[in-house]
Amino acid sequence: MSKITAHIAIVAALSLGACAEFPSNADELQSATKVAYQSASPITDGSHAPPPAGFVGFCMRSPEACTNRGAPAATKVVVDDRVAATLVAVNDKVNDEITYEADPDHYGAANQWQLLKDGGYGDCKDYAVTKREALREAGFPDQALRIAIVRTPRDELHAVLTVDTDKGVLVMDSLTSDIRPWANTHYQWIERQSARNPLEWVSLATAGNADSGAILSGRRN
Repeated sequence: MSKITAHIAIVAALSLGACAEFPSNADELQSATKVAYQSASPITDGSHAPPPAGFVGFCMRSPEACTNRGAPAATKVVVDDRVAATLVAVNDKVNDEITYEADPDHYGAANQWQLLKDGGYGDCKDYAVTKREALREAGFPDQALRIAIVRTPRDELHAVLTVDTDKGVLVMDSLTSDIRPWANTHYQWIERQSARNPLEWVSLATAGNADSGAILSGRRN
């Protein structure tokens, strides 16, 4: 708890008052191709960055979601059929069970982070933290599950869950049922959680590249 308290003094640089919404023509934007296990490039962590607005408050309410459990574990997930199936299942389940609603509409205030294990209404931040918790409960190492903040091609701030694997960094996104390599998202990458400590964030001086690497295809109802 002392580490969480110490982070209250950090002033957040980003405000996720609204997230990118699932587009009405999303099915047309998704690839019909499944290319499993093709290697994707890693993301290089930069310097220390302040956490997004509202994140520290979330950690005060849900400290168990903001600490690495147990002894340090592997920092990368080895992708096999079981892992691929679990990633797709969790991504689909959370995307289906949470209905998008912007924080000001649902809470009357911006930058509310909530863990929604039983579904409900939320935005990109809530999808990301809920997927991270589901994968932790499935036995994935904490250090490999890192929430990231990106900017979309429509210039919207957006939160996603990244999974560090032996095939590179894969992205679990509320906007698509496909799990893509980070460089195949068309996003500008801003910052993400540190693998060493989920309370800490690091800058990312990278940008996505179009149409490269693996896609694990799920479904979106």
